[in-house]
Amino acid sequence: MTTTRKTKPAAKAKPAAKKPAAKRAKSPEPRKELIVGQAAEASAKRSMSRDPIQKSEINVIRRTLSEQRQQILDAMRRAQSVETEAEVGDEADQAGLSIERELQFELSDNERMTLDQIEGALRKIEKGTYGLCELCRRPVERLRLKALPFARYCIGCQNNSERATATLP
Repeated sequence: MTTTRKTKPAAKAKPAAKKPAAKRAKSPEPRKELIVGQAAEASAKRSMSRDPIQKSEINVIRRTLSEQRQQILDAMRRAQSVETEAEVGDEADQAGLSIERELQFELSDNERMTLDQIEGALRKIEKGTYGLCELCRRPVERLRLKALPFARYCIGCQNNSERATATLP
C-alpha cells in the first residue's frame, strides 16, 4: 500500500504581532507653545496687512499705476489707428471687420473702465486717501493693493457688495 503524502502549503509569512496599546508609538501632539506662536504670528500678519500703507510703498504703486495707464492709452491709440483704415474687400471681409470692431469696442470699454479706476487711484494718492476702503474707511489690505493697485474696497466690503449684487433679480 502506497501512502500519499500530503504536502503542506508553503508557509505564509506571519503578520507582525501587534504591540499593546500602551507600547505603541504615539504621533507627537503639537506643542501648545508652537500653536500660540503661530496664532500670534498670523495675528501680526493680519494687523500688518491692515496697517496704513507706507509712503515708500505708495511711490512704487504710483509708478505701477502710471505705467499701466500709459500701456492702456497706447493700446487705445493703436486701436483707433486701426479703425481709421479704409474698408475694402467683399461682404465677407466687411463682416469680419465689423466683428473685429465690435470686439475692439468691448475691449476699449473695459480699458476705459480700468483707466478710470487707475486715474481714481492716482487722484486718491494726491489727496492722501489712497489705501482706505471707500465704504468702511479702514485700510485696505496691503496684499490686495499689491495685486490690484486700484482697489477701492477692502475684501470684506467687496464681498458684501458682490453678494448684494448677486442676490438682485
